[in-house]
Amino acid sequence: MAGKKKEVQLQTLITDQEQWDEMLQIKGIVVIDVYQAWCGPCKAVQNLLRKLRIDFSEDNVLHFAAAEVDNIEILKPFRRSCEPVFLFSVHGKMRAMVKGVNAPLITKIVTDLVQEERQIAAGEKERAEVEELVFRDEGSSDESAEEVVEEEILTYSVGIIKPDDVLAGRVEEIKKKIIDAGFGIEADEERMLTEEQIRVFYSRNKDEPDFNAFVQFMMSRPCHVLIITKKEATGAIPHWIELRKTSETGEREEPVKLAPLKETDSLVNLCDVQDSIEDASRHLAFFFPNFHIEEGGHHAERTLAIIRPTLLKERRNSIIQRIQDDGFQIAMQKEIILTEEQVRTFYKEHVDQDYFPVFLEQMTSGPTLILALTRENAVAHWRSLLGPKILEEAMENPESLRAQFAFEHVPINQLHGSSTPSDAQKELKFFFPEEHTFALIKPDATTHKDEILKRVKEAGFSISKVKEQALTREMALHFYKDHEGKPFFDDLVNFMTQGPSVIMVLSKENAVEEWKKLMGPPDPEEAKKTSPESIRAQFANDILANAVHGSSDIEQAERNIQFVFGELDAD
Repeated sequence: MAGKKKEVQLQTLITDQEQWDEMLQIKGIVVIDVYQAWCGPCKAVQNLLRKLRIDFSEDNVLHFAAAEVDNIEILKPFRRSCEPVFLFSVHGKMRAMVKGVNAPLITKIVTDLVQEERQIAAGEKERAEVEELVFRDEGSSDESAEEVVEEEILTYSVGIIKPDDVLAGRVEEIKKKIIDAGFGIEADEERMLTEEQIRVFYSRNKDEPDFNAFVQFMMSRPCHVLIITKKEATGAIPHWIELRKTSETGEREEPVKLAPLKETDSLVNLCDVQDSIEDASRHLAFFFPNFHIEEGGHHAERTLAIIRPTLLKERRNSIIQRIQDDGFQIAMQKEIILTEEQVRTFYKEHVDQDYFPVFLEQMTSGPTLILALTRENAVAHWRSLLGPKILEEAMENPESLRAQFAFEHVPINQLHGSSTPSDAQKELKFFFPEEHTFALIKPDATTHKDEILKRVKEAGFSISKVKEQALTREMALHFYKDHEGKPFFDDLVNFMTQGPSVIMVLSKENAVEEWKKLMGPPDPEEAKKTSPESIRAQFANDILANAVHGSSDIEQAERNIQFVFGELDAD
């Protein structure tokens, strides 16, 4: 007789064939952690599973199990590896498999399966017959189960609808035509393009005889800029050129006129999209610097998280680890002591509440960590993890972060999260406004100028000001006055004045810190070890000739920019 099932936290433990067969009778979705006895269940996924249980608790269809492979025949192919494997059973049929702790993919599969169950329960969809996965040994030449459930990947590129079509009111028609052709539109907005943006986007056309006139035309009125998506089985950017159509007579279509759109109008004439992976990636960063894509092609939404002073002081490492375990990436961060004015401005809707004096005292009592977190559906995921705002209500939900990271002597919750995507955008702008920073490409690296400028733009910076000149001794002394009196100071000044440098003002959210990150550590040997993708790791010669320079803080950036360029325009 089969032994009684045991509960390992939220998972049902399955150790033999009879227990496995019993599990297959469960009506609903079962996420199964497949493990070997000597490895044990995967601990790294526990927090993710708890979060999924909270997210979908109202549906009552999601269950979790941990299955030991040694005594279950169907799991024989997994006995020779300790790599984590997760199976997804729906009403007793294996529907999907994930190898490795791929939190975004596990979340996506569970979300899709729960949504399907909701539709079936509501009578909106019938349960379809599906082919069950077959598990084969690693060495099998047959198609593997992993290949059967190959993940669909979204690819992204930037499209531009020209001024004449915007003026004629055709934007919605063109967007519909794009969607009808199998593409998606992730974001779009009307804007006046700068000359730099037009020349960058259409750089492949720069040698055409009428290119300068075309640039002026594109600057004459607003354009409509879109992020266009398509589902692909690979990471390639969709080839827009494939949408060139021919008429029934086999002749290529004429460019679209100002008449209403025809069914045969070619998208390639209606919306310009460069079709290489390199162009598309660069254009996304250039036109939509706040748009982020996770590995695997998913749109990574951003949200603001605040770790308040007591939690930051007492359990900093624990909360950061928990954030990362739940699949978030930290895109930007700053640690600051908030002023009373900042707290009153940011939390203005709470100022008249009875609890605000205590709240204000807590928020200004020490350093606060401000984080920009990214992942799919970041706002909703972070909010669901946090739990209720009122601490007493949060404590009734012990799985919530506000309950787990509460302090008995502190009457306020220790974590903040944006309520909606629009709130996230406003709150991120409050703490991470667009900044200007001062940057130099040093004389030793001007031979790599084009490559470095490409890296700058790909990182989402806009170059607000730029000039190329040899630094005077006065300029070098000003930029490096913090090093005056150090043994290397004279050598540094002489080096910086020996040839031309490229002097720039770079603009971006959190620009000072982001430029420091892109530069990498001052010592190129350290940069190669700790930041191999940084500019100094790739282009620096030594700690003196280390390719690039940047301001250490916003105040220094403002001083250096004014010294070289004078006051910047307000925009």
